[in-house]
Amino acid sequence: MKQNQKEEHKMLNIYIANLGKYNEGESVGKWVELPCYNLKEVLKQIGVIEGTTYEEYAIHDYESDIEGVEISEYADIYELNELAEQLDALTAHEKEHLSAYIEAHCANLAYALEHFENTSFYQEMTMQEVAEELIDEGCFGDIPASIANYIDYEAIARDLRCEGYTEVSNGVISSD
Repeated sequence: MKQNQKEEHKMLNIYIANLGKYNEGESVGKWVELPCYNLKEVLKQIGVIEGTTYEEYAIHDYESDIEGVEISEYADIYELNELAEQLDALTAHEKEHLSAYIEAHCANLAYALEHFENTSFYQEMTMQEVAEELIDEGCFGDIPASIANYIDYEAIARDLRCEGYTEVSNGVISSD
């Protein structure tokens, strides 16, 4: 069970490789769980030291439990570390919301973290369920009870798609 809890917490792991050694045909690198508070030491451990032949690194692999995140081979690890700190501060619902935003709008983690809160997220709902909820909440004005049974929620769901709502694997998200 403890390992399962660790897996649930994992947000972003990267494999940092010594690029100079890699170009020479030698594989020298290390998996790092972000956020990491001693990145300079990690780089030193794999022989990446500023001012030497081996001062460059590359990210040769990554893992994230946020679907759709893409990380460039030459991403700035210090910037990624800051993003991982922001991820750690999110609640479980916010992480689901972020994941939905990435799936619907972009794979750029920095952009997604900056913009996902400007959208509405209907977790574990279908587009038709969102249409029903919006009607029930009075978002389209008061609907008299005498005609409520005649509402075509499926048609409203189709219209929502045209208005920037997107159905994703974990619910529905609106546009920014």
